[in-house]
Amino acid sequence: MSAALTARERLEPFRPGKDGPWDVAAAAHLARRLTFGSPRKLVQKILELGPRAAPAALLADRDETPEMKAVADSQRRIGSTEAAQTWWAHRMLRGNSPARDKLALFWHDHFATSDTKVRDARLMMDQVQLFLRRGPGPFQSLLKAMAKDPAMLTWLDGNSNRKGEPNENFARELMELFSLGVGNYTEEDIKEAARAFTGWHVKNRRFWFNRRAHDTGPKTIFGLTGNFDGDDILRACLEKRACAEFIAEKLFNYYLGTPVSEELRKAIGELYLAGSHNIGSLVEKLVTSREFYSAHARRSILSSPADFAVGTLRTLDATAVAERLPKEMSRMGMDILRPPSVKGWQKGRAWLNSNTLLSRYRFANSLADSTESSPRIPWDKIKKEGAEGLLTLFFPEGLDAKIRKTIIDETGNDLKLMVTALVELPEHQYI
Repeated sequence: MSAALTARERLEPFRPGKDGPWDVAAAAHLARRLTFGSPRKLVQKILELGPRAAPAALLADRDETPEMKAVADSQRRIGSTEAAQTWWAHRMLRGNSPARDKLALFWHDHFATSDTKVRDARLMMDQVQLFLRRGPGPFQSLLKAMAKDPAMLTWLDGNSNRKGEPNENFARELMELFSLGVGNYTEEDIKEAARAFTGWHVKNRRFWFNRRAHDTGPKTIFGLTGNFDGDDILRACLEKRACAEFIAEKLFNYYLGTPVSEELRKAIGELYLAGSHNIGSLVEKLVTSREFYSAHARRSILSSPADFAVGTLRTLDATAVAERLPKEMSRMGMDILRPPSVKGWQKGRAWLNSNTLLSRYRFANSLADSTESSPRIPWDKIKKEGAEGLLTLFFPEGLDAKIRKTIIDETGNDLKLMVTALVELPEHQYI
């Protein structure tokens, strides 16, 4: 379908019937991409809402459940990185806003901040909650909040940024990784921007503008000269066309994963600007597009450890020992709250190597275990659905006939063995 369409036509709303069927396979595709996994109840809800209404409903702001509030309070009191990781993993698995958690995970990778240096798990929790709260809103608001976020300022040495001795770390990452991308600024822009952010410090675990450390002299940014401060630099970055295309393309890659041509990049940027920089609006437009539901967009993204582990458990309507889940994801290559660098995680095929693939297989095998630390799966429900129901649950779009027959023959219709076999399939590594 999409090969014959222009970039703008590919981004037009999906038309059920004309562009393809609106069925369980399409609804499960949206569930996997916008949330984690494709649990039967969620897929049915999406199917009833329809392709236009479902994304907004899933991204809507909701009050936390009493269970999630209790988990957040208890883990905050513990105050360790492991406790914070447990809180977020528990939210992803059992919370009532998985689409917001999926978007927050995108921002966590985009504004990659690690507690290995911050060394304050409560500040890391605050940062994730900032992503949950503001992640679907205007990017301007989120970027400004992140520029004053205590965890971010600690991570990028904000307190070392002083008049006469500017530290360029935040200014560099602001332009290279957070807003513009390589090639859309100069080294001089970074040096001058660093001067504008002098005095943006942390004191008593809060943002503090240290006037005595701020450089009030004239600065030249993007060819303009003035007595600029940090807010002026943020505004200047946000106003550049490169920012629109940079952010929009990253979100497109996260949710759609199909190749981006120069024509498509420009069209995505226009879509972002048409929504007044609102991220939720852009995401909704992307996942309701004809491109999103095209055949080559489905099962085209190699699952992250969160998609694989949390998504598998949610698909099975399973629960897990909360403390174990972050460790499982870490073995698969994603140590949440501890990204490997300011660039976040390497994604795509980088998720799979001999060690991480073995960890995925071990996780798959643990699903059939009956030990206390193993995930708890509602086997009685699964038995009622039978082998056909299980195959349809994981692959509503269908599975190659030979693979299907091999799984049934080799597992002898043993549903526990079948779950392990399905989760180990190469096809299940993609969402």
